[in-house]
Amino acid sequence: MMKKIKSVFTTVVDWVATLFGMKNDSTKYSRMLRRIVGTGFALAVIFWTLRAAVELLDELDWSPSSLFSSDDDEYYVQDRLTDDLVFYGSMYNDLGYVANAKGKKLVKDVEWVVGPKEGDSLVCYSDGQQRGYFHLRDGHLVVKPQYSHAWIFSEGLAAVVIEGKIMFIDDQGQPAMGKRFGYVGDGKDFVFRNGLCAVYDSNGQHMGLIDHQGDWVIEPRYESILPIDTFWHVRLDNQEAVLTFHLDTVIPLTPASLEIDDTVIYAINSDHTKSTFGIDGRLKCKNEIDEAELMQYDTREVLYPNATDDDDDYVTYDSDERPTRKAVATCLRYEAELGWYGLMSPDGHVVTPPSYVRIEAVDKDLYLCFTHYNRGILLNSRGQRVE
Repeated sequence: MMKKIKSVFTTVVDWVATLFGMKNDSTKYSRMLRRIVGTGFALAVIFWTLRAAVELLDELDWSPSSLFSSDDDEYYVQDRLTDDLVFYGSMYNDLGYVANAKGKKLVKDVEWVVGPKEGDSLVCYSDGQQRGYFHLRDGHLVVKPQYSHAWIFSEGLAAVVIEGKIMFIDDQGQPAMGKRFGYVGDGKDFVFRNGLCAVYDSNGQHMGLIDHQGDWVIEPRYESILPIDTFWHVRLDNQEAVLTFHLDTVIPLTPASLEIDDTVIYAINSDHTKSTFGIDGRLKCKNEIDEAELMQYDTREVLYPNATDDDDDYVTYDSDERPTRKAVATCLRYEAELGWYGLMSPDGHVVTPPSYVRIEAVDKDLYLCFTHYNRGILLNSRGQRVE
């Protein structure tokens, strides 16, 4: 085999030498030119051979380090995207990569990935500086990293930041609406849900809802519109409301802070009382109480008044350290809004609203109620102020 390659090489060199009049080796000039041509041809053959080898190794995703380490070792955390795609995230602040089931690297230099909503096919990822998209099916790059901020695909569209504005692109990476919206960098996500997306107006001051064409379905006049579960949580002028994704009103604008839980909606009022509504908007409990507990006060009665240093039957204490007897106060302490307390009678009736950040029993029917952490008032068991 080597003899055949050498024969072909010699034939080519002789042909080139004849072509340039260097067939005769009798002169120093012709010998020098033959050496130059031969060396150049040899280097060209070596270059193309190495290039073909590199392309082959790259296709096989081989590197010398692969002989000594594994992609499945302790340096990477695996996050399976599909049955055939796995994201290998580095544990040491380095960039990871996305590979297929055979271990072939499809997307390199990946800091994080976020998959699309169900029904969409492009994965949003970051190279540590900018964001782009690759296909969930085979990992091929659709949009190279070029955006400072980008969000997941939903309903065939994704929001990206261009020149300080929000723009939507389609699954080919092309502008989808020809419209741009305000961006203020407040952590909100701009993702379509049931055909609608909450975005800012062009000035970034008020929010509304747009459809897939970028037209306003709800005009931008609200301070905030947040998607929570299957609801839109709306805020305007210290009032809040809850709408379904179909824009049906669950709770109209009300001067309360609304919290949407799995099966209920809590309304925290300005006086720290809490009401509970069903997810259909019906009132379930006007005054919700999270916790009620007994309070103890110090009777100032020493537990061991006759204890002495010589009495082995008692543990001795200094005069100012003797333990005193505790007793249970009449009222209970209850909590409504988190961190706000009130007084409750033993039979469960509210004595005071939850207007205090801390309540301590001073005597059987006397309570120190703190309106601030370092200032309080004295109330009796009927909720009356004691001067």
